[in-house]
Amino acid sequence: MATLPSGDKIPISELLPGMRVLAMDSDGRSTFSDFVTFLDRDPRSEHVFQVIRTGDPPRRLSLTPTHLIFVADNASTPAAQYKAVFASEVRPGQYILVWGSRGLVPAIVTSVSTDIDAGVFAPLTQHGTILVDDVVVSCFALVQKQRLAQLAYTPLRVLYSLGAMVGGETPQQVGLHWYSQLLYQVGRMVLDKNDFHPQLES
Repeated sequence: MATLPSGDKIPISELLPGMRVLAMDSDGRSTFSDFVTFLDRDPRSEHVFQVIRTGDPPRRLSLTPTHLIFVADNASTPAAQYKAVFASEVRPGQYILVWGSRGLVPAIVTSVSTDIDAGVFAPLTQHGTILVDDVVVSCFALVQKQRLAQLAYTPLRVLYSLGAMVGGETPQQVGLHWYSQLLYQVGRMVLDKNDFHPQLES
């Protein structure tokens, strides 16, 4: 579920271009960010998910192992200094950022497990982050470089912004977005293989 400015919750699968959703800016502050498009959208196929649970405040998040999420090793770390890591690397005792009564607050990870479920949705926002089920996550996956990914997707965000300005309707594709496929191929040529999730090497 994503959070709208009204406070209402909406399933990620129902997001449409131009909707504003709760996210985090580059300074670690909460903000509302325009939803641009889905980088991946597959409502039916089954996938393995990392299920991350926290203590106080209690939260439960399910995301693919290759997706990025922001973590820190202690609760006093400023939100802007949380590091984007693959979900498969999150461990109990680390902290993630969640939406609480005082805005974005740290929550200790109490357990990490795996589950198999159907449906994958990877939303892209203007800020490159989004709160899913009240947990701050990145919009990106596969490559462990949040800032590089945010920069690399600038042309796509501009393209969709121009479409919105002229009133164009952008269909929500099924599968991996063509721009994501292109970046992945380019990344394979210019980035170190250690920047990619180990699952991609198997």
